Amino acid sequence: MDKTRLSRAIKGAIAAAAVTSSFSTVSIAQDAQAQVEEIVVTGSRIQRATDANSATPISVFDAAALEQSGQTTLEDFLQNIPSMTGGQLGSSVNNGSAGLSTVSLRGLGSSRTLILMNGRRLSSSAGATGVVDLNTIPTSIIERVEILRDGASTIYGSDAIAGVINIITKKGFEGAELTFDYGASTHGDGDEYLAAMTLGASNDRGHVMINAQYTKREDIFQSDRRFSECPLREIGGNVVCGGSATTTPARFSPTANSDQLIVDPVTGVVRDFNAATDAYNFAAVSYLITPQEVASMYGYGTYELYDWKDVTTINAFSELSFVNRRSDQLLAAEGTFWGPEVPVSNPYNPIGEPVNIGRRLEETGGRAFSQDLNTWRGVIGLEGEFCNEWTWDLSYNYARWVDSQIDRGRGNTVRFQNLLDPAACAADPECAAALADSGNVPAWNPFVEGSLTPAMQNYALVTNSPVERSSLRSVQANLVGDFGDWSLASEAPAWAVGYEHRSERAEIVPDGAAQIGQIYFVSGDAWGGNYSVDEFYGEVRIPILDSRPWAEVLAFEASFRYSDYSTIGDDTTFGVVLEYAPLDELRFRGTYSEGFRAPGLDDLFLPPTVSAESYSDPCNEYGSADNANVQANCAADGIAPGTTIASTQATGLFGGNPDLEAEKSESWTLGAVWTPSFTDDMGFTVDYFNISIDDAIGTLTTNTIVQGCYESPNFSSPLCNLITGAPAVGTSPSQGAPTRRASDLTIAGQLLNSQNVATFETSGVDLGFDYSVDAGGGIVSVNLSATYLHEWKYRGSSEDPTVDLAGYFGADPVTTAIVAFPEWKFYGTVGYEYDCWSAFTTVRMLGEVDDFDPSPGDLATHIDATWYQDVNFNYFRWENVTLTGGIRNVWNQQPPYVTNNDDMNTLMRSYDTVGRFFYGSVTLRF
Repeated sequence: MDKTRLSRAIKGAIAAAAVTSSFSTVSIAQDAQAQVEEIVVTGSRIQRATDANSATPISVFDAAALEQSGQTTLEDFLQNIPSMTGGQLGSSVNNGSAGLSTVSLRGLGSSRTLILMNGRRLSSSAGATGVVDLNTIPTSIIERVEILRDGASTIYGSDAIAGVINIITKKGFEGAELTFDYGASTHGDGDEYLAAMTLGASNDRGHVMINAQYTKREDIFQSDRRFSECPLREIGGNVVCGGSATTTPARFSPTANSDQLIVDPVTGVVRDFNAATDAYNFAAVSYLITPQEVASMYGYGTYELYDWKDVTTINAFSELSFVNRRSDQLLAAEGTFWGPEVPVSNPYNPIGEPVNIGRRLEETGGRAFSQDLNTWRGVIGLEGEFCNEWTWDLSYNYARWVDSQIDRGRGNTVRFQNLLDPAACAADPECAAALADSGNVPAWNPFVEGSLTPAMQNYALVTNSPVERSSLRSVQANLVGDFGDWSLASEAPAWAVGYEHRSERAEIVPDGAAQIGQIYFVSGDAWGGNYSVDEFYGEVRIPILDSRPWAEVLAFEASFRYSDYSTIGDDTTFGVVLEYAPLDELRFRGTYSEGFRAPGLDDLFLPPTVSAESYSDPCNEYGSADNANVQANCAADGIAPGTTIASTQATGLFGGNPDLEAEKSESWTLGAVWTPSFTDDMGFTVDYFNISIDDAIGTLTTNTIVQGCYESPNFSSPLCNLITGAPAVGTSPSQGAPTRRASDLTIAGQLLNSQNVATFETSGVDLGFDYSVDAGGGIVSVNLSATYLHEWKYRGSSEDPTVDLAGYFGADPVTTAIVAFPEWKFYGTVGYEYDCWSAFTTVRMLGEVDDFDPSPGDLATHIDATWYQDVNFNYFRWENVTLTGGIRNVWNQQPPYVTNNDDMNTLMRSYDTVGRFFYGSVTLRF
């Protein structure tokens, strides 16, 4: 290596603080001198001297940053980064998470954020094709996390529209390390445990590292927090404890009209259903934080096989991992959401005519969902360096995901109908036996509490046991070199070329009872699919000028990728990068790239699947102040002004579309890096980003469909055609509006199929500041980052208006969950290290947001800027022992109440629901 290149590498290392978020300047400079030819920065296959030489915006967080956060899972750390927003899954999502943890760069969705480990792909999460479960990545193997905040389809292929998160593991670790962590909330619940062991050894020909980690998280119930102990409703201008209209005793409606009635549990008299006093509190037995256990094994090794003189070296490497995740979710008890009919022949029928009931099966204790996931991953390969210093590698990557699930407490629709009909029950020996064991009653009486006996439950409830599988196979070859003596500057132009063949397969096997249609809300269709793709890429970096009075660096990069998919055909994307440093201390960078995302297997092949979607019903308590079209359409549905629609969930249908095409995107960034000459340890960054996606795969939200339909004259909007009614989802229809509403008056059967009809556009500015200085015999370090979201626009189709969610909360078009898109998001850490101790404080902030589309009577439509503070302390007096302790959310900041909430009366995907949390750990090194 020439001295000029080494000198520039160390200069770049000093500037690294400006493009990273937690590396110390000293350690980077040391690494740059020792490993200057070995670093490959995320976002490029071309080897660079240091991360600071990347012309694309990258945030880098090392293992120390993870430890300072006090988080035991990668999910909880990454979701706080300012560039992450939108509908992310994690421990606070109880309904519909299936135990997954995800992140969403720029809020564009987890499937548009590519997760890599050491530059290679991980297995998709079965049915959620294209989404990687962060729970399967143990934190104790992480050396650093690199976040490329720009599209990278030309470098990494599909799924990198929003950017890339590359997990770099501790490949060079030597010795032994044992870590034990424990933490609990200020309420004494939500306990978290971590135990990890890492061993590493090397000789003159190779190195091996193995790791074992175990983590456990205990549950927290919604009833354990005041803000979530009861689902709040706004009735008559007041906030009251509400809940579900599927109740115990049963709410019922005559089949001849839409009256909502109930048998008073005290007087036994039939009266009108009152949502303020009769609704079922489903929060009491629902998780606020879901429990899980994760056990993992990981190994990495390299070995020098052969040195072929005057040709190439040949080294072998391998990476092996196994993860078992056991996770649980608990929801309120099953209800007769399908609205079964109680015939006149049932002696407990309170009005002597057929009625449809919404009865909560409170006697069952709840719906329990469990996942027992096993995932394996193995990478084997060869790598080497030719005598002309060109490097090469060839690898095979195999990953497999198997998730065996058990759902308990689900209703068999046929058997519940038998229990309600004396004649049908008598014709079924098992039903008759259940009634006999229940005291020889003539039928089930759903109009009183405690009437669903254990014998009836054994007869009418079913355990659902689906299995999800997926696998990934990839062969990859890369060649990286330069043009030797041909150059315009002191650094030779560099290039990289490569090929990848990748195939992925997913399979979902439903339970037998679901296949014959006897488990409500559970799809009985087995499905699966596969794809394969061949890809070629090329990348070149051409330094044009350097070490000139007006140009310390001027360089140009270009890249392309050709992809040929078995499902959608071929496509080619291009990207360019320009880097200009007029001075040592000032550098400008700009990028432009095309991107694409091939439809995932679920996008293509998922059969129609029933889903309960939160929405705001325009007919709820409507009156003369509402839109005239809304008034007329609600009246046409047989709903009187002022009527309270107790439920806020509409039962719809998701589904795939085999005719989907690839999404297309364009992204560009323009930024500057300033490392002032008056100090060696300060850096500022500013980067403008703009990402637009056309032909995006998405779905209209339930709110969009319902609002657009009901605001049109006489239901004339095409959106009304997407509401197919209660029979489409197996529920009893409303007498007044059988083609749109269920018997509890909620919207039913809205179609949410995947389509290439949406567009996204988001833009904003990333800001960064890093500084360290000697003070009082110690070192003060400051790491600050913020993102200003200028716009986050979405258009569901050419017929829909464009919505801009920047600065608002509302239904995320990617996930349909209600989340916040604050204009400002901030994450900053200030630390001081002295002698044998260090202390850090981290401040997190989500800017103020307003409800994007509030109803006139909504009481809580604004959320102020929300601040959290964490503290972390470390003591390392002993040579091989480090003690750590800290507090997350020091001031016990509570999540905000909003009328239009997703669950728990708040936006639990956006705000902290745990509260103050204490933790401590001990690390032993040998």
